[in-house]
Amino acid sequence: MPLTPRDRRFLTTVNRMKVYLLVLAVVVFVYLLLTPAAEVQMATSIIGLALCAVFWLTQQLLSFISALDLELTRVINTLARTLPEQQRRELLGE
Repeated sequence: MPLTPRDRRFLTTVNRMKVYLLVLAVVVFVYLLLTPAAEVQMATSIIGLALCAVFWLTQQLLSFISALDLELTRVINTLARTLPEQQRRELLGE
């Protein structure tokens, strides 16, 4: 089932948010490096890096979903063009 335009806009928005969140993570990381309390600094830095890693993995998953959607849409369109009318209706659920 192909993604709707709303789903595609959501994925595009999430992709744009990656830049903002990465900049924010760098700013927070630099701030924490300049903070004098070593224990707090280390703990929050590790948490920040972990959150960045989780965000990166989420982006990779969304990229995979987008690529899979494009491939499935291409396959369904190809099948819809090449199948006889009866099988086309069965494939598309009409």
